[in-house]
Amino acid sequence: MLFKISISGIKARWKDYLVLFSGMIITTAIFYMFEAISTNNKFTTSSPIGQNVKIVFIFGSILLAIITLVYVFYANNFLMSMREHDYGLFMMLGAKSGVISKLIIIETLAIGLISTVVGIIIGIGFTQVLSSFLASLIHMSLTHFSAFYMPAVIATIVLFAILFLIAGFLNARTFTKTSALQLLRSDQQSDWKQPKALTIATQAIAGVALLAGGYYAMYDIQQLKVMAIPIALVTIVLGTYFVFNSFFVMLLQAFQRSSISHSGLNSFTLAQLKFRIRDYTKILSVVSLLFALALGAITVGTGFQRMVPKLASGNGYYSVAITNPNYEMHSLVGQIKDKVTVTYQQKVDPQAKRVYYRRDQLKEQPLKYAAFVSRKTLASKTFTAKPSQFKHSDSPAYQELWGLQKPTIKAYQIKVVGQQAFNRVNAKTNQLLMVRANDMDAAAAPLTKITNLQTKQYGYQNGEQVGGSFTLYQSFKSIFGSLEFMGIFLGIAFLAMLASCLMFKILSGAASDKIRFDMLNKIGTRRSVLNRSIITQILVLFALPGILGILDVAFGLQMFAKGGLLMGGAYQTFGVTTAGFLVLYLIYFIVTVLIYSRIVVPKTKVER
Repeated sequence: MLFKISISGIKARWKDYLVLFSGMIITTAIFYMFEAISTNNKFTTSSPIGQNVKIVFIFGSILLAIITLVYVFYANNFLMSMREHDYGLFMMLGAKSGVISKLIIIETLAIGLISTVVGIIIGIGFTQVLSSFLASLIHMSLTHFSAFYMPAVIATIVLFAILFLIAGFLNARTFTKTSALQLLRSDQQSDWKQPKALTIATQAIAGVALLAGGYYAMYDIQQLKVMAIPIALVTIVLGTYFVFNSFFVMLLQAFQRSSISHSGLNSFTLAQLKFRIRDYTKILSVVSLLFALALGAITVGTGFQRMVPKLASGNGYYSVAITNPNYEMHSLVGQIKDKVTVTYQQKVDPQAKRVYYRRDQLKEQPLKYAAFVSRKTLASKTFTAKPSQFKHSDSPAYQELWGLQKPTIKAYQIKVVGQQAFNRVNAKTNQLLMVRANDMDAAAAPLTKITNLQTKQYGYQNGEQVGGSFTLYQSFKSIFGSLEFMGIFLGIAFLAMLASCLMFKILSGAASDKIRFDMLNKIGTRRSVLNRSIITQILVLFALPGILGILDVAFGLQMFAKGGLLMGGAYQTFGVTTAGFLVLYLIYFIVTVLIYSRIVVPKTKVER
């Protein structure tokens, strides 16, 4: 019987539950995807890329689980607020508190089960499609990887079952301690208290000062070093809370005293915002911080990815070096469009442990090498080697040529000699073909094939690697590519949850607002004016945490730019990722406006 009542309650409000389901489904799908990648031991132990990805996605799963916990409680508070009147009515009709508790737990678990199952199914599809995207992103095949992975399914079900079970018991405990009369009048109650002027002014000054201190700590990270992170963390969290709890109130009061409040429904709109400011302080602070985390995750992830070609090119001029290339190798080199090639003759003397090169060839086709001129911006410069530089093993030219040779002869000494001396060396003449791809991203496919063929041909093992900067490119891609992948989808998950939390908080007050809007509607206020007031209210509540979150990221990237982690790539993608993030954020704003308007401004009989 209780199960039927629970299901009927869900059916009666399926449009409102649909909002919760959409957020939970996205969260569950992304969490499953992370778990499918990080818990697949065959995949993670079969290749270096799998090992690198595992660490990144385990970290992502932990972050996602923490924020999901916050989201679940906010979502359930919203749903329970819609059912308070119903539960109060049940209690008035004689239902015992134990029965109500069971009803609440069953409803909560039913919602969790449905959203989790659907989320896992969608997550399997996500994983199948996006794993191919990850493979193309890092230019490597994902061996022993399967989109459907039972341990990931079990981990996802267990996590969300625990979360919803905890939420259900907490909701049940709250309702059983609340009287039936309070439940019936819940939509008429408010937490509003008139704040003291001195308290507001003090908190406003403290909030701005704390934010300024946190931003300065991130900006001056080179001087503060490790201490910059805890300083910024504490000051920004506290500053954000005080700004929303006081600075926002001061602004509203200033607008109320100005001529702006005399136009249209501005006075009503400002009063609505001020009326709920105390109730919105915590959620706005949380949303602002989550907004910064989400946008920061995407920006940093894409920033890491953008710096890979620069980082690889600065560590070596030539992308790959091939000893005695065959027809297949030449064919693959021919597929690289924008390239520079050079070929040197080489002789190896195992007894003398020397590798000989012709001086005349090094003069006609000088070897080039790259070096960073600015680690901060990842700017590198190309230098032309002189034959005399190869006399010193610690010279950049010597090191460049040494790194391009086969690993089996890297222990030998490089000697540059004249043609006659070269001819007297009793050894086979090898051809060393060196290729520079000016755009390694575009040339990744043929370069990957060349590297794989060389690995098989020469039997590289025990950490031996093919010479050239493309090997570094692959290593960086395996780490930074997975960071970008994780950053994008963590950002999407964070955005879905933070926007949904704010949406739920706004919609939770729609029932009490309905009375006020209904009165305005009855005295003849035009619907267009009412809708304008709604849009203004919700826009302010969405815009403020968004603006503060963008500021947090703008200063927070200094930790990567000056701290040496992202160097010159910290702000490369900031504008693009912010624009894309705001588009998704705008969609949630529009959905909130539409649902809120449908609740508080119903059409009258005349308008129908």
